Order: sequence, then structure tokens, then C-alpha cells
Amino acid sequence: MNSLGSKAHTTAAARTRTWTIAAGASLGWAFFTLVILHVVSSFDPLADPLSRYAFSDQGSGMLEAGLLSVAVGVIAVRGALVASGLAFTRTASVLVYATAGGLVSAALFPATFTPEIDPVSGRIHQYGSLIAFLSLPAIAFALLDSLREVPALAGTRIVVVRLLQVGVVTLGLFGVSYIADALAFTPVFAAVETLLPVGFTQRIVFAVDFALLVTLLVAATRCARATESPDAFGSVGDPQRGMHKG
Repeated sequence: MNSLGSKAHTTAAARTRTWTIAAGASLGWAFFTLVILHVVSSFDPLADPLSRYAFSDQGSGMLEAGLLSVAVGVIAVRGALVASGLAFTRTASVLVYATAGGLVSAALFPATFTPEIDPVSGRIHQYGSLIAFLSLPAIAFALLDSLREVPALAGTRIVVVRLLQVGVVTLGLFGVSYIADALAFTPVFAAVETLLPVGFTQRIVFAVDFALLVTLLVAATRCARATESPDAFGSVGDPQRGMHKG
């Protein structure tokens, strides 16, 4: 029985490493692509939203590639967490696929920054982006109880909580700046738009979300290591804990 348990833990660790490599490669490529896009584009990274970079004079297609890579990374992070043995709820899974779907929609349907773009495409892009921005931090929130069950993840859980707190503030700022940008024809909102450019707040939200994904990936790695050491894992040593629960 001990040999079977050891083999199961080893298999779980190997699967976690595979998913972690896939997630790291996807997120790393997305980060690299988006940084290069900002370097080569003539748009203002503080004032112009990310959506406008789809119409960049240089780096055509890089925004779409970056968003699709993040979508793949989100799904791979889920795979790493499930493989590690962390309890992953159905709610968290729904939020993962909602985030990935929102990112894919935002990548495939450009915003209406030019007359030739169908307004329907712009709506799909807008709602896809909104779903992704709201669903991604909700994934981490849905996993807080699961993280608490693993003593080895106590420090990681604290980081996740701090990032969620920052994320709530940045989402609020992004909402204010988005409304101010839409109503910039009035003096009050024009002043707010000057102080809080929508492009700047959007990038802060994106950075916090990216940090959350990386932190969850670290959690998967630590959880997989903990399964190899029953003392570190406490009472949560069953690799089947990664299965869905209602």
C-alpha cells in the first residue's frame, strides 16, 4: 500500500510539473509578446487601452497572440492545481473557462476603434474583456478555502489574499476611469480621466491578474511537493483531493 501511495504521489508531482511547464511557457510568451508590442507600438501605454493595440502600426497580431496565450495559461494553471491534489471546486472551474473564453473573445473580436469594424464585434470584445477581468480574480477567491486546507500553502494563501485586496481596489479604479473616459465631454469626468487614464488603470488590473496566476502556479508546485511529504501536507494527503467537489 505504501508503494502504491508513493507511486500515486510521484505521478501527481510529474503531472503537476508538466502542467506547470505548459502554464509557465504560455504566460511567459504572453508577457514577452505584450512587452514587445508596447515597445514597438506608437500608442501611449498610459492613455491608450490595450484594445487599441490591435490597430498598431507595428506589431500586428501581437495583441491577439498575447491574449490567446494568457487564455491557454489560465487553463494550464487549472491543470497544474488539479494535478497537484488541491481541492478544485466546480465554481472555480467555471470561472477558469469563463476567463479563458472572455480572453479568446477579446482576441478574436476587435474593438470598434475604426469605422470598418462591426459594432457587434466591439460589443463582444467589450463583454469578453469584462468577463475575463471579473472572473480571473474570482478564481483565486474561490480557491481560498482549498488553500487553507494545506498547511504548506499558508504563506502562499496570504499572498493571494493581498493580491485580491489590491485587485478589488484596481478594478474599482479601472471602472471609474472607464466611465470617466466615456463621459469625458463633461468637465468633472474630463478631470477624472486626466488623473486616471483608462489605459493606465487597465494595465494595473492586468498586472495584478498576471501576478495572481503566477502565485496560483507557485501554489500548485508547493502543493505537489507537499503530497510527497505527508507531514508537510497534514491531513490533506490524498491525491484524489484534486477532483471536483460540489
